Amino acid sequence: QDNDLASEYDNCSLVIARLAPQDYHRYHSPVGGKVGDFRTISGSYFTVNPIAINQKIDVYGLNKRLITSIETEHFGKVLFIAVGATMVGSINMTVEPGKEVKKGNELGYFAFGGSTCLVLFKQGSIVFDQDLMVNSAKPIETLIKVGDRIGVASS
Repeated sequence: QDNDLASEYDNCSLVIARLAPQDYHRYHSPVGGKVGDFRTISGSYFTVNPIAINQKIDVYGLNKRLITSIETEHFGKVLFIAVGATMVGSINMTVEPGKEVKKGNELGYFAFGGSTCLVLFKQGSIVFDQDLMVNSAKPIETLIKVGDRIGVASS
């Protein structure tokens, strides 16, 4: 655990992008900026399907994770967390720390299986699109694809 990093993201805005086994398992940068160092946290490979998420298993805290940051011009520091899940053999980064990425550039891939990407924006740095806010309040999932807009920088 990193209490300092966690305190930076108190009351943050969170995107949960769940990938089902039939989905494309490469993940792409949600923002443009400079990629930070990678930190891997060991863990299990519990399922991330919606039914399991509502159970008592903390898949985002117990599953294997890879954390990096992306330092951006418009959002500040954004955290990107790749979360392994059922049938994932590995979390693989295809970009190197310190490299600049454009929004949409590939960051890495999961070796097959269901998995999830978490994106954390510091409090007040993003305004999510209305359709996401409405669906999240219900709560229902929203299908998004690489390149889809989910919000804008608040500054």
